[in-house]
Formats: sequence, structure tokens, C-alpha cells
Amino acid sequence: MTYFYKYLDKFKQNILFISLLLCILSPSFLYAGDSYIKCWKNAKGLTECGNRIPREHYHKRIRYIDAQGITRKIKDKAQTAEERESQKQLIALLKKQAAEKRKKDAYDNILLKTYLTVDDLLASLNSRLEIIKSRSMVLNSLIKLKQTKYQILIKQAADMDRSGRKKPEALVTKLDAARKDITALKAQLIEEKGNTKMIKSVFAHDVERFILSKSTKIKDKLLTDKQANKLHAVRIDCTDQKKCNSRWGKANKFITASATTPVLYSTSKIIISDIPSTDQDIAMSLSIINTQSYSDKVITKNTKEQQKKSLIFQIRCHPQREGKALCASEKISHLLKDFKKAII
Repeated sequence: MTYFYKYLDKFKQNILFISLLLCILSPSFLYAGDSYIKCWKNAKGLTECGNRIPREHYHKRIRYIDAQGITRKIKDKAQTAEERESQKQLIALLKKQAAEKRKKDAYDNILLKTYLTVDDLLASLNSRLEIIKSRSMVLNSLIKLKQTKYQILIKQAADMDRSGRKKPEALVTKLDAARKDITALKAQLIEEKGNTKMIKSVFAHDVERFILSKSTKIKDKLLTDKQANKLHAVRIDCTDQKKCNSRWGKANKFITASATTPVLYSTSKIIISDIPSTDQDIAMSLSIINTQSYSDKVITKNTKEQQKKSLIFQIRCHPQREGKALCASEKISHLLKDFKKAII
């Protein structure tokens, strides 16, 4: 009998040993199929685990844990109808913004391929405005001529009315035709004024886009003095919005005081003086661009993400030989240094 109990104890020990060995060598044997331990958060935010997920927690975030306590997979929390709709709207907005950016980039590329410098763009504007101005002058002359002839016809009709004579049909026809001609010419003149306004608006947009695109392309070149002097330009960086605004205001005053051509466009993003018309003219341009976003983006409740910005200042001279010589002279080099001192 004693021998039997000893044999039974040994058998139990062997069974225990084999069970432990199976657990160590093959934990998936005990957790085969969908037998992972599942963990979720209850209504109080506390973690609960079990072999089965209660129905009321199906929609929650579920962690699947194996026999060694390792998380093998995670089922994310199911989105509500409101969250799905919000996600859908966000995706649509991002697609729209991406499409707008592609459209804007394509437009900018066309501008950069069409015009070599901003002064080429301004010259094109001036040329189109001169054409409209010439047409308007012709229309004004025609209107005055038609009005003079119309007044003569009016006098003839008035004389006949005073004398009691009936106005001939030919005179009535001429009066009607003269009125219609004057009305049509005035309408054309109004249209030309509208064209002038539209062209100025389009070119104002194009000038801004051109300068911002050019500034973005040359910003890295301005980090070296040699390239900066070659481009007759200065780059000044700032991250604090208050400091950027202050420097922008100082730069505006510097351009107004130092450029020999009048300021043509002034917006929140660019300031530009008119084309240099003589070989001694000094024209100036200024733009503010987003240089880069911080990659670490550490944001707390008391701080906001800041974006690095750069002021790009550039001097423009007449394209002829004398103008190029002026831009390469010590005068311009000193002017660039004066600008930097005045701003920083």
C-alpha cells in the first residue's frame, strides 16, 4: 500500500512537471485561437480583464494579452456617428486644402516662368494700363465730339420748335442716333475703368505671389554673405510675433525713406517700390515668409507653437549696365548694412 502511494505521488509530480513545461515552451497552446485575456476600461475608468468581453464594452478599446502578459493586439475604440462625421469633414477639408495648395503652386510656377524679375511683371502691368489709358483718352475725345454735334442738333430742333415748324424726320433720326452713340461710348468708358480696376487687382495679387515665391526660393542662399551680396538682399529671422511686427514696421519706414521710387504696393506680406526708371534709381522690396515649423512641436497649456519667419529685403536697380554697376557698388553694400542695423 505504501508503495502505491509513493507511485501516485511520483505520477502527480510528473503531471505537474509536464504541465509547467507545456506552459513554458508553448504558451500559445493554452491561449490558442481567441483565448487571449481581454482588458478594457469600465465606466469609472478602471481596467478590467477577462476571457470574455461584456456586451456593454464591445465598442471600447480592447487589449489582448497573452500568457506572458504581453499585449499582442489592440482593438481601437469604435467611433460614434458624430466622430465618423467629424472625421469625414476633416478629411474633406484636408483634401480641399491640398487641392488649393496644388493650384496655388501651379499658378506661382507659371508666374516664375513668365517673368524673370518682379520689375518685368510691373512693366507688363504698366504696359496694359497704358493701353487702357490710351483707349480711354480716345473714348473721351469721341464723347466730346459727339456731344458737340448733339448740341448743334438740339439747337436746330429748338429753333424749329420756337418758329412753329415741324422737325423733319431726318433731324429726329440724327438726334436719336447721337444720343445712342454717346450712351454707348460712355458705357465703354465705364467698362475701361472697370478693366483698369480689375487689372490692378489681378496684378496686385500676382506681384505678391511672385515676390513671396522668389523670396522662398532665395531664402537659403541669403544665409551666406557672399550670396546675399550677389542678390543685393538681406534675410532677418524672427520667431516672436511682436518682434516680427516691430521689425516689419521699421523696414517699412526704411524703404519709404531710402527708396528713390515711390511705394507701389504695401500689404501685410509685401512692400515694394516702383520700377527704377533711371540708372541711379534704387528700388526696394520686402516680404515676410514662413521659413520653417519647429519639428519638436512641444506645446503646453501655457505656450503656443511658434513658427519661424523671415524678412527678406532686396534692392533692385535699373537693368541696364549703369544700373547693374550701381547694384554692385559699395553704396548698395552699405545700404544693405544700414538696413540690417535699422531693423535689428
